[in-house]
Amino acid sequence: MRSLMIRYALPLVACALLAGCAAAPLLGSAASAVMSAAGIGKPEVPDAQKPPRNLGITLAAAPNLNAATDHKPLALVVRLYTLKDPTSFQQAPFDAFTDPTKEKAALGADLLNVREITLIPGQRYTATEKVSREAQAFGIVALFRDPALQRWKLTFDPVKSEKSGIIIGLHNCAMTVTDGTVIAPQQGAPSQPLNLLSSVSCG
Repeated sequence: MRSLMIRYALPLVACALLAGCAAAPLLGSAASAVMSAAGIGKPEVPDAQKPPRNLGITLAAAPNLNAATDHKPLALVVRLYTLKDPTSFQQAPFDAFTDPTKEKAALGADLLNVREITLIPGQRYTATEKVSREAQAFGIVALFRDPALQRWKLTFDPVKSEKSGIIIGLHNCAMTVTDGTVIAPQQGAPSQPLNLLSSVSCG
């Protein structure tokens, strides 16, 4: 079947060359269609070479940001991760994100990019992240002083979140989600809704 289609494509190309510029675009398009159907067209561009996704990010810091159990608001370091796969990120413990060597060991080849932001109480940070189309996940880590269990780290689907953007609230020891599609961890998913702070316990 493929050889038959190629036999038809070659005369079309020859005709385009003989007929001159006027006929070339039409016949060239027809030949390209036939060759593509035969599986000999241009190869698909790899995801790494495609334009990145534009992912809107909003981080809203509460007045009691990072207040922990002593109720003293402090600045908070937030880290943004572009990831090939979410699994290693979701399984990594808190201390893996406090040291670059541990972080690299925990995330390995899944880590495409990481950058750090420091927020102060009451600040609202908005940006557009350029996320590679290789990425299957976008992770956010908040390095709270007394982090609440499972609420200091979140993983989002960059494809499903591209239209809505990601909106996060950062509080005394936990994050809340206002918008964005969260990728639930395989184990230990939070029992309470991520847009609420009910049942959150610091430390």
